Amino acid sequence: MTPWDIDLQRSEAHATAVALLRANLTPAGILAATPSPAADARRYTCIFGRDAAICALGMAASGEPDLLAGARAGLQTLASHQAENGQIPKFVDPAGREPDFWYMGCIDATLWWLIAVHALAMRAPDERFETVMAGHVPAALNWLRC
Repeated sequence: MTPWDIDLQRSEAHATAVALLRANLTPAGILAATPSPAADARRYTCIFGRDAAICALGMAASGEPDLLAGARAGLQTLASHQAENGQIPKFVDPAGREPDFWYMGCIDATLWWLIAVHALAMRAPDERFETVMAGHVPAALNWLRC
């Protein structure tokens, strides 16, 4: 394998990843899976905290304006359903059904959400995004302290 082959593979992988992100992007953020009857039956056509946050890291790294906007939208959707105690939900249904927090004490969505909010603010600063997140970040940190 030559270095050119590796660059070509990276290019193809990048293009495939960006296409998949765009295919699963909604105004409320990135879905956990491409819509299908099977995905819907398992609620994977929702915005999952951990998945949306990890995708937001790649979306921020892409520098693509639509993906940056989608990353912000997903993190804001999750923040808008944050529990009073600061916990970020496991998932939010963009169709408006109640968010799911899975079980008390579940912290992975909140941890990943915080990482993604910070990474997005560092990689692609946006004053409006940082203002919207200003009250949510301390609440999430409080949840983790508890």
